[in-house]
Amino acid sequence: MVWFLARRNLRRSISRTVLLVAGVTMSGALLFDMSMLGGGLEQSFGAVLGRLGYEIRVVLRGTLPLSTESLMPDAAQTARRIEGHAGVAVARPVLGTNLYVAGPGGRAAAVALGLTPEVAGIVKVIETGGITRATSGVILNRELAQQLRVGPGDTVQLATRIDPQTGRPTATDTVPVVGIGEFVFDLKAQRTLALPLNRLQVLMGISNEQASFVVVKVRPGTDPETVVRWIEDSFPTLDAFSILGLLGQVRAQLTYFNHFAAILTGVSLLVSLLLIGAVLTLAVGERLGELAALRAVGLSRLRLVLLVLLEGAVLALASTPLALLLGAAASRPLDAILRVTPGIPQDLHFFVFTPGAVLRTVALMLTVVTLGAGYPAWVCGRLNIAATLHREVQ
Repeated sequence: MVWFLARRNLRRSISRTVLLVAGVTMSGALLFDMSMLGGGLEQSFGAVLGRLGYEIRVVLRGTLPLSTESLMPDAAQTARRIEGHAGVAVARPVLGTNLYVAGPGGRAAAVALGLTPEVAGIVKVIETGGITRATSGVILNRELAQQLRVGPGDTVQLATRIDPQTGRPTATDTVPVVGIGEFVFDLKAQRTLALPLNRLQVLMGISNEQASFVVVKVRPGTDPETVVRWIEDSFPTLDAFSILGLLGQVRAQLTYFNHFAAILTGVSLLVSLLLIGAVLTLAVGERLGELAALRAVGLSRLRLVLLVLLEGAVLALASTPLALLLGAAASRPLDAILRVTPGIPQDLHFFVFTPGAVLRTVALMLTVVTLGAGYPAWVCGRLNIAATLHREVQ
């Protein structure tokens, strides 16, 4: 009986119902996008860190976790000592710096990473040109390879600096290109290359003990946080960051986005609440006589309240799938706009589709629509049958 009446009432004014569903859909789409934005960048960053193949990053105390500017004077020795821990599988130094790279297409500045074979997660080789990967060659990202007009099998010249008077490079090294790769955390239009650690150390004129940071892979079943605490206790001049620690650093930097998402979430919820409440209140006001008549013929007060609440629930159920589809479609161009922001790695995404975001959106939409229908339902519950019918007759 209640379901029949609710369906009939919604069909009574098709145009109003359609406009109401459209309004709730738009508000729900915004809510879904803000649910994805609230934790999207953090989850995306965590997924990228998980693909690196190591769980801990060790840097000089006081430096940023992802910085490569400061050099650890005894990085190799530190890595060997860390690798002696029972819970550590591999510990290797990594060197980062800026180099000048010259090829047929000219000369360009690039970020250079000195890696050992055990640290493979930082770069993914996507093109080798049929060349067996040599340990002494360099891997360029596509941006750098296109600018220099080189590919696997060609050679490039590396230099640590350019003489300001002559414009000629100093401390050069000519190396073969063994592959084109994709680098984790590459910024938009960033030029990056990777080469063996010892070769980059020789080019820079530093000892084989120096590096920018140490990466650590723990053994299966070992808690990375336990190893982090041991490293910081054993090496007072170093900081160790696990993936959870790095996510904590990122979370602190994302306060602006979280506040922005929370504000827009509140706005979308308020719009839905007012929209549902206003329209259902008007609809109830137009048929007070009918509702009073239903009460007079035996429909209970509770069923009358459920009738209005059910109308709100039907509107929410009709709007929710449309809101999710619209929000998912709108999130792609929005994500593309935010990702062109300077300093944002191309592997990261602001809007990340997760089951949690879907469930949170559905729960909030059902809750707010039910609350919106609460006032007109309360009006129906307090309906005075005799007085209402008397006004209708007059």
